[in-house]
Amino acid sequence: MSESEKIAREEFDSKKLLVISAVGTREYYRNLGYSLDGPYMTKNLS
Repeated sequence: MSESEKIAREEFDSKKLLVISAVGTREYYRNLGYSLDGPYMTKNLS
């Protein structure tokens, strides 16, 4: 995920990354710094 975040930031100038996640994978994304935003897990990119 860190490589995906890096590409989103550097190549696409993205400020936020959204991930479609199943209920069973949400804890995994929470551990990576994502939070629930509707049906997505999101993370602000700085």
